[in-house]
Amino acid sequence: MGPNVLCVVLDTARADAFEPYGAPAGASPAVANLARRGSALPHVYSTAAWTLPAHASMFTGLLPRTVGLTQAPEGTPQSARPRLEAVRERMLPEVLARAGYETRAVSANLWVSPHCGFDIGFERFDYIEPRHQMAMQVAGKSGPRQWLGWAREGLRSEDDDGAAKALEVLREWTGERRDRPFYWFVNLIECHSPYLPPRPWNDLDALGRLRAGNDARVHQSFLGVCKTCGGRWEIPDASLERMRHLYGRSVAYADAWVGHLLEALDGRGLLDETLVIVTSDHGENLGENRLFGHAFSLDERLTHVPFVAAGPGAPREEAAVSLADLPRMVVEAAGLEDHPYAATPAPPVAQFDPPGPADHPRVQKFVRDLDLGEEGLERLTAVLTSASDGHRKVVLRDGRELLYDLDADPLEGSPLDPSSVSDDFGRLRAAIEEAGRAPAAPVAAGAPPAVPDASPEELAELERQMKLLGYM
Repeated sequence: MGPNVLCVVLDTARADAFEPYGAPAGASPAVANLARRGSALPHVYSTAAWTLPAHASMFTGLLPRTVGLTQAPEGTPQSARPRLEAVRERMLPEVLARAGYETRAVSANLWVSPHCGFDIGFERFDYIEPRHQMAMQVAGKSGPRQWLGWAREGLRSEDDDGAAKALEVLREWTGERRDRPFYWFVNLIECHSPYLPPRPWNDLDALGRLRAGNDARVHQSFLGVCKTCGGRWEIPDASLERMRHLYGRSVAYADAWVGHLLEALDGRGLLDETLVIVTSDHGENLGENRLFGHAFSLDERLTHVPFVAAGPGAPREEAAVSLADLPRMVVEAAGLEDHPYAATPAPPVAQFDPPGPADHPRVQKFVRDLDLGEEGLERLTAVLTSASDGHRKVVLRDGRELLYDLDADPLEGSPLDPSSVSDDFGRLRAAIEEAGRAPAAPVAAGAPPAVPDASPEELAELERQMKLLGYM
């Protein structure tokens, strides 16, 4: 049989935060060392701007609209499960389990959990509730209690978002005897908002940490992201600088975690026989183009992700590839010939559908309440598709084509005149057209609920976790 496979997804980690992709020396030493052992693929692109659709692609090899998961169908994690059940035979852990692999997962992200259906094919799935969420249970939905709750979290900066517990679980797994190769999947959200890594990674003074908690409350909430992306820029320079700094420190904490895990594998004699992949599901806008968070755009800061691999069968593609190619890369490294994966459209395509259409009364009321106007309504309801090869990019925004020369305009601030561009954009347009022709997967009839017989209290708890992750 093939090698062990370990896939670590550092949720919300943009490529340029890591040394192999231009970050300063010392920003991510563990990932840099892994790249020296193997390779850092230069142009790997997510299929989406947020967790659920990106992971659907990473597990099935399909684009989000094909799976039907650009958004959760009913806005809840459990509503995603029927879509994944419909493509069960394509789910990477299911394919590897049929081939004889031990399949296990650990995740600290609600959107990558059994609630959504991502346990399909796994023998064991450990879901860890992020510590910031547990600490925030005492905080109210608004008002002084919410302010005090976030201020306390920022000031303390003692807890991570599940990484320490995940490392305990994985170290325990490395000590078990086994007679077959393993496929382990990990999702960590240390790089995700609220950007409050534990000290000493959070190196701000007490006042800075207190203010960082308020930044999380105001600017990183769903309402804050909608205001910013809808055209109401209200982020002070000091807050933006502080959040960018702590985002980098959160990446540093996640990188240190990767180093500890690799040491654990090496200590058990497993590292040399394990294909290790460290990547991300999507990046993060940190004020570029007056955008923040990971919604309502397909900018390079969101779609270009790190992809570092080392070990037996590590991929070394130099051309631009999609995260939807991850299942194909893994089964090829495992030596499997019987699998459902083919290469995805090249150059890679990303897709974003808004939570609701512009003509929906609730959407219009939401935009009015935020005083965003018609421009804000357009920004928050645009249907987006993009294709990029790392040098050129095509974006369809509600059907309107925007062309960018990324070498000359990396921030995508000045669309090119379509009449003046070269034929190089033809491949990008063709990839978008091919992706648009892909048929949608059927929805599984009678799929089991994500939370069997969930009580109102359990459903309320899921809603609370979604709010604390900034998705409501």
